[in-house]
Amino acid sequence: MKRKIILIFTAILLITLLSTGCEKKNKVFAKQEKLIRVKTEKVSKKNLILKTTLSGKIKPFEESSIVPKIPGKVTSVNVEIGDRVKKGDILFKLDQQDMLNAVKQAEAAYNLAVANFNLTKESFENSKRNFERSKVLYKQGAISKQAFEQSKLQASDAKLEAAKASVEQARINLENAKLKLSDCIVKAPISGFITSVGINKGEMASSNMPAVTIANLDTVIIETSISEHLINKVHKGDEVDVFIKSASQKPFKGKISALSPAPTKNGLTYPIKIALDNKDALVKAGMFAEISIVSDKKENIIAIPSDAIVIKDGNEVVFLIDNNQAKEQKVSLGLDNGKYVEILKGLKEGDIIVIKGQNYLEEGNKIEIIK
Repeated sequence: MKRKIILIFTAILLITLLSTGCEKKNKVFAKQEKLIRVKTEKVSKKNLILKTTLSGKIKPFEESSIVPKIPGKVTSVNVEIGDRVKKGDILFKLDQQDMLNAVKQAEAAYNLAVANFNLTKESFENSKRNFERSKVLYKQGAISKQAFEQSKLQASDAKLEAAKASVEQARINLENAKLKLSDCIVKAPISGFITSVGINKGEMASSNMPAVTIANLDTVIIETSISEHLINKVHKGDEVDVFIKSASQKPFKGKISALSPAPTKNGLTYPIKIALDNKDALVKAGMFAEISIVSDKKENIIAIPSDAIVIKDGNEVVFLIDNNQAKEQKVSLGLDNGKYVEILKGLKEGDIIVIKGQNYLEEGNKIEIIK
């Protein structure tokens, strides 16, 4: 019986000791549970930029489709696709034989007209001298009035003027023939790259179809459009970042070269053009481009990471650190670029805010700051 009592007493003692130990352990654990680890940042002033991304395709600054002025047989082609040409370079030639014959005929006609004019002029000078003599004889009564009138008619410069007009017409015909001869040699009207060649030696070149196409890619253009809420925030000459992934991983620098004051027909957006220098020819026509436009900018303002904002009971709040405890602070927000947000009211320079772990905090939580 005595032994049984001792065993019962020992069991009660063990249970008491175990309960006390667990209670102390739970208290420590509970205390540790309330200690939330966070990352903080000191509030400071920043420059905040809001960008809008537009998209468009690359177009040549200048493009020309060359069509021969006269149809003819191609005798030579001097270019291939991808060749770079300068203004005035010979692209291809047409058979000149017919045009050479036409020039020779025009030259002969011109020379004949000049010779005829010279003869007519000489005859006119003789007739003029005869008329002067006839005037004297007629006054003296030595010749009849009919003879006088005949002399006067022969001294008229009408034949001379007609011969002169014939010379001018022959000259024009000769110039036209020479122009047509020069049209057999087709030259580049602009500098650039050959983007298409639609003729071959021996074929007939038609005036209804482009034979060669040239694109000037020293400067390229991106045509796109912007919404009405951006139209007054951008200006002609503004510099923009242009991303063309197929040409480079780094952004190119472009400039707004044209900006329409009116929206597109039956549309709500405003046409805009961006010019991009392309002297190294990295950018090709038809490539897809993304344009990053600064649509808003504020300088020297209080701004914090956008992720630091927490919605509590419909209000935007941040958590300040006060004596190693979390403190809710309502804030008023302004410009937000997705990374940083402007704080209009609620914070000042030097405040310490939570930027990581804030979603797990409540007012008064004890915190541990992660370095």
